[in-house]
Amino acid sequence: MKHIQVLASNELFYLRNSAAVQQEGQIVLSYCFSGTTNVAINATNYFVSPGTLLTLLPQSLVSSQQSSDDFQCVHLVFSFRTIDEMILPTNYNFLNVLVEQPLVVLELEDQALFEHYIGLFRQQESINSIFQADAKRYLLYSFIAHINRVYQQEEQAMQPSSRKDIIVFQFYNLLHQYYLVEKSVNFYADQLKLSPKYLTTLIRQRTGKSISKVITELVIIKAKTYLTATDYPIYQIAEQLHFADSTTFCRYFKTYVGETPKHYRQIHL
Repeated sequence: MKHIQVLASNELFYLRNSAAVQQEGQIVLSYCFSGTTNVAINATNYFVSPGTLLTLLPQSLVSSQQSSDDFQCVHLVFSFRTIDEMILPTNYNFLNVLVEQPLVVLELEDQALFEHYIGLFRQQESINSIFQADAKRYLLYSFIAHINRVYQQEEQAMQPSSRKDIIVFQFYNLLHQYYLVEKSVNFYADQLKLSPKYLTTLIRQRTGKSISKVITELVIIKAKTYLTATDYPIYQIAEQLHFADSTTFCRYFKTYVGETPKHYRQIHL
């Protein structure tokens, strides 16, 4: 469903917060208006203050937070499907950058711009029109373009997307929606109406990685996050990652990480 939620809150988007359940495939953009909070995202501690933007992808786990009494933020919550038609100048590493660097403190000029966008989103919430969904979606496209600009330091190196680049962008979009439940090349090729051989070759040409490696990297990031940011038992993490059982998960994890999930958790806590 291509739906955009605008949520004002006195806490960050929390993994176990029943008021705003985060499902696989969701993206959360959180902007701090006032107050401060200390928060752990993917087991890394961050300090959030006014003018801070947080980008939480499906891999992100917000495991703890301590906020001041005056802490206020606004969340924009949407799925990858909402932006499946959005094509920006190509940088395949951008999503990885967001995973590794989910927080950015905006310059004053950008703070004013981003707060204006938040105001526009809030206005759209009160407008009853058949055009509301499209208006919010295109507003989101524009907002994300500015987020992309804030993160990119080498815009001159970015080129307009070719047809092949668009396919790669669409592949990554699908991947972030389905990587936990669909790990075969055939699934993504079918979704993109391409042959598995063509898609495999294209992804390797554009990224230098095989599709299986790209999928594995995402699964391992999620697994490491569960191990360090939650107290879930190993069997429950295996279930969350859609493995047949904990034995299969442990074997998979050790193959790619070089140590068992239990040992990894012990040395990283």
